[in-house]
Amino acid sequence: MSTINNTVNNLKTIFEKHKAERIFVLGTTCVGKTTLLDYFPEAIDMDAVAFIDITEAEAEIIGRTPWTKEIGDTVDNIVYRNVRVKAGQPMFGTVIVDCEVVVYLDISDAILEKHCKKRSVDLSDALQMKKAIEKDWDDHKKINEKEFYYVSMTE
Repeated sequence: MSTINNTVNNLKTIFEKHKAERIFVLGTTCVGKTTLLDYFPEAIDMDAVAFIDITEAEAEIIGRTPWTKEIGDTVDNIVYRNVRVKAGQPMFGTVIVDCEVVVYLDISDAILEKHCKKRSVDLSDALQMKKAIEKDWDDHKKINEKEFYYVSMTE
């Protein structure tokens, strides 16, 4: 498990080691991606670029609750279409895109529940998203075309 300072230091080490490569930091909602972005001014929030140019139909689908596979698939399609990671600008988000390095920010279900309560996010939606993200992580690791890092988050 890692405190925020340990996480920041771990990420700095990874970012420095791979500064000439495209880095994607992956995690479910409420894991702490937005908080971590404050420590890395060069980093990009995937959501800030992914959802700028979407159709009304896409907006309607991704605005639904509870989270479903259809929502996840729609988000994936939007992200694949609109998002490009650049070397020297690590990106934080929920969908692995074309890159050389992936960092997975994991969080226990108990801590995720606390974070969801603070942000008024439905825990079951966050857990469904986490499960889909972990499948994406596992699928990419099987292909073994990227370098992978695992970081376990705490409060």
